[in-house]
Amino acid sequence: MPNIFKDEYELAIEKGCYIERDCYSKLLDWKNRKARNHNALFIRGARRVGKSVLALELAHKEYKSFIKISFDRANDDLKNLFVNELNDLDYFYSVLETTFSTKLFEGESLIILDEIQLFKPARQAIKTLLLDGRYDIIETGSLASIVKSNDDEDYLLPSEETKIDVNPISFFEYLKACGDDFSLELMNICFLKRKPLGAAYRKIYLKFREYLFVGGMPAPLSTYLKTKSLIEAEEIKREIIELYRDDFAKQKNENPIYVASIFDMIPSELSNHDKRFKYVHINSQAREREYNGAFNWLVKAYIVNPCYNSTDPSVLPTLTMSGFDFKAYLIDTGLLYTLSFMDTNQDEFFYKSLILDKLHLNEGMFAENYISQALKNNGKKLNYKKKRDENTYRTIIEIDFLTIQNRKITPLEVKSGDNITLKSLKKFKDTFKNTVNNGIVLYDGDIKIVDDILYLPLFMIDYLK
Repeated sequence: MPNIFKDEYELAIEKGCYIERDCYSKLLDWKNRKARNHNALFIRGARRVGKSVLALELAHKEYKSFIKISFDRANDDLKNLFVNELNDLDYFYSVLETTFSTKLFEGESLIILDEIQLFKPARQAIKTLLLDGRYDIIETGSLASIVKSNDDEDYLLPSEETKIDVNPISFFEYLKACGDDFSLELMNICFLKRKPLGAAYRKIYLKFREYLFVGGMPAPLSTYLKTKSLIEAEEIKREIIELYRDDFAKQKNENPIYVASIFDMIPSELSNHDKRFKYVHINSQAREREYNGAFNWLVKAYIVNPCYNSTDPSVLPTLTMSGFDFKAYLIDTGLLYTLSFMDTNQDEFFYKSLILDKLHLNEGMFAENYISQALKNNGKKLNYKKKRDENTYRTIIEIDFLTIQNRKITPLEVKSGDNITLKSLKKFKDTFKNTVNNGIVLYDGDIKIVDDILYLPLFMIDYLK
């Protein structure tokens, strides 16, 4: 069959670029349960994160036939079906079968509505399609541009949905893709027994540095695994960033200039000692109410992961978070590297030097971004704690991340380099001693326990479920 007739999943398999995703099991679980729930599946995530490939993998492996409608490319005739023909579903499905030259089988076929946020009527049509019940329905997209606005009074979002978030490929998935089961097995043993990785640490750490730069977006990562070219991976990452910029310009909910400005400021804000995102750094006259909508659009598009200051960690952090005091992390650390060096043209030697940490950059911002990415991938809300003296306004407590383990708060400190101080962590434990676990230090070193504090390599954050 000519390549033009093959979909993204088939082409990935053909080119040897397919990367197995852990979240595929969630799609299988939905299919196995849908007979009871009869919900559509909404696969959410940023553009180019691999949503469509996952949906197509399920379609190929689990269904007799399928039709995929991509709303970033659909013509007006196809779109009009969802507007004008829902009252005659026999005709509706017959047109789809003819258009896509695909026979649909009741109870055995799947309809994929790709990038559904780009065409609201299609999402509204899901309720009707589910009531009909002939075929399973999967949507892919983000929450950006599908949130009800004031001019959408007649637009109803479907409630019959199972939602799954797809995030960038994790470091553990990367090791699996490399065929490095030995490292995964060793890390598991060492974490459970709290023993150091020893001689193997350096090998795993170098792979982690490699992963940090290339990132977890499927296209650049699979390209790198196949070609070992950092330049080719970098080119694809730049294409993804330009795709995002095009999306900023096309969306109509917020000021495109504000959206782009916030996005471009993320590297410089994270490189600051404070790391808090401040709109006044974009424009000294900036008002929060003008920029908040643009920031929230980036969050709903899954491009930015916000991390909010918890004002009172003695209760659940999410219940006491400040909406005005936050950090903004990028969805993928590989994209953060690219965005940071977007205005420079570099060669393979430069990127290899970057991976080997020979350029003496601010590594802390990339380490923190990776931890935020991993926590988000594991379904965690992102919170931190910063407390200042009421009189001097000096920082007296600063904890990078807060997570919940065994109904208590676990403070996470992210450290880069050799100079590790834990004054904030000790102060935090003393202040909230009845509601917190011992802290964990995530750093570029081996597993150890010092003064009841667990030190973990950055790349083992995924064990903190």
